[in-house]
Formats: sequence, structure tokens, C-alpha cells
Amino acid sequence: MWRTRAVAAVLAAMTAGTAWTATLPSAQGQIQAHEHHERILSLQQDDFVQGRWRQSGAVALELLGPDGKRIRRLSQDEDDGSPFGFVARSAGEYRLRVAGQGSYEWQLTSISAPQAPEQAEPIQGEVIRQWALRLRAGESSDRFWDYVERVGSPLVERYSATHDRITFVWRGARDNVRIHGGPASYNDRMRRLGDSDIWYISYDVPRDARFSYRVAADVPHVRPAERRAALRATLQRDPYNARLIPEDSADLFEGGSVLRLPQAPAPQVQASAADQPQGQWRSGRLSSKALGNERDIHIYQPAGSQAADLRHLLILFDGREYREIANAPVLVDALIEQGRIPPAWVVLVDNPGSAARSRELPPNDAYIEFLRMELMPWLAAHGVAAAAGDTVIAGSSYGGLAALHAGWRLPQYFGNVLSLSGSYWWGPSGERGQWLTRRIADAPAAPVKVYMSAGIFENSGSGLDVSLVQANRHLYDVLRARGYDVRYDESSTGHDYVAWRDALALGLEHLLGRPAGAEAGRGE
Repeated sequence: MWRTRAVAAVLAAMTAGTAWTATLPSAQGQIQAHEHHERILSLQQDDFVQGRWRQSGAVALELLGPDGKRIRRLSQDEDDGSPFGFVARSAGEYRLRVAGQGSYEWQLTSISAPQAPEQAEPIQGEVIRQWALRLRAGESSDRFWDYVERVGSPLVERYSATHDRITFVWRGARDNVRIHGGPASYNDRMRRLGDSDIWYISYDVPRDARFSYRVAADVPHVRPAERRAALRATLQRDPYNARLIPEDSADLFEGGSVLRLPQAPAPQVQASAADQPQGQWRSGRLSSKALGNERDIHIYQPAGSQAADLRHLLILFDGREYREIANAPVLVDALIEQGRIPPAWVVLVDNPGSAARSRELPPNDAYIEFLRMELMPWLAAHGVAAAAGDTVIAGSSYGGLAALHAGWRLPQYFGNVLSLSGSYWWGPSGERGQWLTRRIADAPAAPVKVYMSAGIFENSGSGLDVSLVQANRHLYDVLRARGYDVRYDESSTGHDYVAWRDALALGLEHLLGRPAGAEAGRGE
């Protein structure tokens, strides 16, 4: 579990009266002598930060480092506004702290990232370094690819007691190769080894890492508005990696490749693509007036259970993906059979499409109305119901965000929230990010139990003020400060179903608990 930081300080930062620009943080307000206001800045090493400060009264602006220690005072005692600036000497979360008594206003005017040297060499594993020498000596790359064919990709080398150096490789691209997923924040570019057909990129990652990834070769150079579509059109699995998700992917452009390092925990449930749910399915199409569309809803009754005896309920967003990629019904069957959770209905809610998903799952009143007035009555009419305390609403990414918003707004239906890599960085158009976190910070606690998980590789910028993993950490602190029953697990994972499948099992076990009188199962 990720350790909580100074909960009260984080909550004060979330609830302090603030005003932000569209892109850079700012704050203003009144402060009393017994309190302080803070704002967290996630910075990279050597980022140059500039801003302006204005005050009335005995108020000071201080900079605290990632270790929580005071670095310096930034403000000057000038009422008409004074500039300030500092350089982040290491990567991490810095805090701007306002203390004293009076009124204040500050605004960041720029954050400048350091310019990398044009000829900077990327990190390399020993295999790549040796082959750089062999290629310069005139050797063909054929034996390198024979080696990759034999050992598989990515190449894994011991780097330290805690980390391995992993190297992704690609053969024969003309122009560019990008890695997507895993430790790659956003489509990192591979580098060509000399003028050979070897493209590579290396990362140092914890030895317990597990994730999926894909590779895109020769992505077309198109207009900015078309770049994402061009990337999607070229993403494919790693042809030198036989480990797949889902395991029955039909061709190279379906699914992803999987890496589990030697110290990664074993899957929570051992299941293959050949394993099929043994329970009973019912499916229906639900038309929604609230959302103006319709979607498929799939109801799964676990193997060996009687409908009249089922007292627990799991509702999962992104239903198609949790059927076809995560194989959630098989996972639930296994958890029940092992005595790790009580028998439960599984309801898989499909999306009408990707555009509708991006519109519906982030917090909005229409989706809450859909859940309250349409989905839950529809399920009850089909004999699927459970008390709020025995109901789990769950999802990943936008689905995790939607699950917590639903539990917070409708605790009379959803007493348990299971959030996997929730997109809590999100903010409505024209507003700053972490919208739901700020709403929760300002409201009394809802009677819901929360399980959250996120991966350390989900650390790229979201286009707003924090990354996904940072936003999950901040939300966890606020939930704790507000008195919620919440657990947060952070692991060496990325934004994918390798992590979410394991976390789904752990979350269900935490939220629903072992059925009364059950013995420890095989998974313990």
C-alpha cells in the first residue's frame, strides 16, 4: 500500500480558496496565523519555474522540496507584485507553501524544461553495447537477431539489486519506431543502432515489474490532428515475444505483448484463454433516455450458484474488454471456488463506442441518471439486485473515475467502489484537473468503502496539472482525511489489463471479503 503523506496538509491544499489559469497554477486567498496553504508541483530535474507574488500583510511564500524540507523563501515583501523563480534540482513533488496572516496571490508564469543535448546517448544494455562494437567491426546483425529469436524480447539484464535493464528491439524500420505502454509514458521513440536494422530503447525498471506493451513502426508523418489515428493504425505486438494478452489474439495487430520480470507477483488467478466461464449468461439491450443511446448489458450467474441465493453484485464498466481481455467471469468463478469471495452476480456494461465512452464515463449528471433511473431498475426487473453494502461498482481508467463518482453520488446503490488506475487527473473543459477530488474534499464523507490501485509507470503528464499516479495518491490522501474506509495499492505496473486483472481480484477480495465459514483457498 502506498504510504499516506501529510493528510491534513494535502486536504488544506485541496480546499483552500484558489483560482487557476487554463494552463499554469495560481492561487489567492486569505490566511490566518494558525494555518498554511499548500500546492503541489510535480517537476522534473532542472525544471526552471518562474512566477509572480503579491501580498497584503505578513504573508510569505516558501518552497519545500520532495523530502518535505524547506528549501527557501520565494516571496519578497512588496505589495505591488514581485517575481520569483527557482530550479528543481531533482525530480519530484515540490510544494509552494503560504504561511503568515493576511491576503496573498501567486501565479506561475512559466515552467521551462531543460533542453537535452542533441547528441545525448540513451541508456544501453550490455548486449546493445557489445553489438555496437561488432557492427562497427563489420559484422552482420543476423546473429543478433538469431539471439533475440532464441531468448525473446524484450532483452532483460540485471542492473542492480532492485532493478533490471530491459531493452525493447525492432527489426528493419525505415524511419521511426515507437514503444507504447509498459514503462513508456507516451510513445517513446526507439533509436537506431548505427545504420543497421536494429532499433532499440532501454529502461531501468523494478525487478517486480509486469505490464503489456505494443510497438509502432514507421508511423506516417501527418498533420497534428491525425497523429493519434496514425499511431493507432500502426501499433502491433512484439513479434519476438510469445506472451500475449489476450492469449488468443488472432494477428499481430490485436492485443498486446506481456512482460513479467522474475520477481513480479504471480497472477492472482491462473487462467488461460482456453478457460471459459462455466456459469450462465443473459444479455439484453438497454435503451437510455438520459444518454440518448443504447447499449448491451451482460449478466453472468457464477458456476454452481442459484439465482435466489446470490446476495452480492459486481457491476463493471467497459464490459466488452472485461469479457474479452480480462476474462472477468472466469476470474470471479475462480475467486468464488477458492473461497476468497462470496458468490456474486457479475454485470458487464458495454459502451456504445469509444466517443460515447469518453463523453459518458467522466463525471456528469446524465450518466448518474442512467445508473439510478435506468440500469438499476432494469437489473432489478431481471432479478439481479443486492444491498448497497454488498454491491461493488468497478472500472479502470475513465471507468475507475466513473465508479467512484457513482459511489459518491449514489451510495444508496453502490456501497463499494473498485477503482483501477482511475483518471482522477480529469477536469471538465475549461476547468482545472482533479475535479472529483476537489468535490470530495469539500463534501461530507459518503458511506462507501473504496479500493484503489495504480501503477508507477502511469507517471506521464495528463495535459493538466498531475499525472495519473500522482492524482491517485492525492485522492487517497483526501479520502483518508475525510474519514473514508479506503485502501490504495501501488505497484510496478502500467495502464493495462495485466495490472487491472490482478487488482480486480485483490479489490474484490478486500471489498467483499471471505464468505462466512470459508476456508483459505488455493490462491492464498
